[in-house]
Order: sequence, then structure tokens, then C-alpha cells
Amino acid sequence: LLTFNSEKGLASCLESLKRFAEIIVCDGNSTDRTREIAESFGARVISQYDTDEPNTPCAMDKAAVRERAMSASTRPWRFFMDSDDRLSEAAVEEIRSIVSDVLPKYFIWRMPTRIFIDGDEILNEATYPSYQTRLVHESVGARFKNPVHDHLAWDEKRFPVGTMQNYYDFHWSRDRVDEYWAYLSGYAKRELQTIRRLTFLSLVDQLYRRLRTIAGYVFWRLPSMYSKWGFKDSMPLWIELTIVRYHTLLFFGMIGKYLGTRFCTVVLMETLRRKDLNRILSN
Repeated sequence: LLTFNSEKGLASCLESLKRFAEIIVCDGNSTDRTREIAESFGARVISQYDTDEPNTPCAMDKAAVRERAMSASTRPWRFFMDSDDRLSEAAVEEIRSIVSDVLPKYFIWRMPTRIFIDGDEILNEATYPSYQTRLVHESVGARFKNPVHDHLAWDEKRFPVGTMQNYYDFHWSRDRVDEYWAYLSGYAKRELQTIRRLTFLSLVDQLYRRLRTIAGYVFWRLPSMYSKWGFKDSMPLWIELTIVRYHTLLFFGMIGKYLGTRFCTVVLMETLRRKDLNRILSN
């Protein structure tokens, strides 16, 4: 688990993991009760970075810190999750049966996901059915990629992924829901910051992906979901539209990132600032 001032919800998360042989909490030098709670459940607490400076989160370096946490494991099977999520007893039992099998069918597994808000299950959401890869054997050689939205990468030809039956449960607090746009816009800004330079072809590819996602939400996913299931047990519409807003921010942000690194744009901006020619060409 990665933690940073995660005392809210951490105890419930760790309670669901009490049958695991080893729990590693990789903490960003939290200043709340995160470490105390983790240690009370017998977890081994390590720091995300080699520093004693308080409050050092890994928001821009998640893949590297996930690697640090996973490399601290003494077990061949590794399962990773976030500190405000939980596993059902059925999910834990399914994991136990996989890791105790001397000849497992797969060495890397994904799980279907579901969302709870204040303990109430969201039965219908625009991305359902959704899956995340969470369980992996060390022999796969999987590594985390992407500094902001981290994910596992491995040789998929050698190691096909299995699909578990039980769910990975996301538990959203009311505070997270109320601050959802701040949460997503922060992610978007960090993603844009990690892009050093975009070629024209990579920009077109990225814009196509974002535009396809936006159009899919607006013209298919949302109308289809709400017309079929209604609003009662579905994700609130404003949250779904906030996700569309997030992808829209990334769409225009990437255009701005591309233009901001083009020679003609730099010359134009410097000219408007009335700088001399040598300074313009230097910049």
C-alpha cells in the first residue's frame, strides 16, 4: 500500500488484509496517525524516499515508489492496492487459493472493480465492467510504468492475464466526492507536467484517444446507462460529467503543451514581449 496522511479509512483497509502473510505500507512520511495505525495491524512500514522530511508524497513519481514497495516484499506473490480501498472475504479467499496452487493457471491476475460511496454500492457506472491488474508473481518480471497514473507492464505474450471472479472494492468518502474535480484536475495538471515534448504524430494520437473517450461518454456510455438503469443506483451524473471535464482538460492541455514548445510559437510570444532579435533566437 502507498499511504500519505491516510488515517481515514486505513484501518478498514488493513482489517480486510489481516489474513495476508505480509503487509508493506510505503508511506510519504505522514504527519497524522498513518504509521501508528499501520504498525498496530502488524504492517511493515517503509518510507517512499530516503529522507526524514515530513510530508513527502509521490504524486509525480508513483511508478518508482510502487517499485520500491514491491521490491521490499519477501513473498513471490505480490498484491497491491490503495489505502482507502478494501477486499471482501470472498476476494481474499480467491487470492489465497491462487497463491497456494503449486501449478497456477496464470501468474498475473486482474480483478473486476466496483465503487462504493459512503458505504453504498454504485451498481451502474459508465466504465463498468472495469478491470485492474492487481496480483502478480515475481517470475513475471512486471514493472510499474507512468509517474502519475501508474500501471503494471509485462510481456503479455509470455504471461497471459487471468481474470478473478471477485471484486476489487473502491471506497470513496464523502470528502473525496465533494472534492472530486480538485482531485481529477490535480491529476491532469501532473500528467501534463510529465510530458516533456510532443511530436505532431504523438499529439494527433493522444488527441484522438481523448476525443474518442469524450465522445464515447457523451454519446454512448451515459445515455445508454441512464436510459437502461435510471439514476437511483447509478453514479451521479455530475460525477460522470466531471470525468468528461477531466478528459477535456487534458485534450486542450496537450494542444497547449505542443504549441508551447514549437519554434514559431516561442518566436511569436517573445516578439510580443518586444525583446530584441538575439534574445528571441536565444530563447
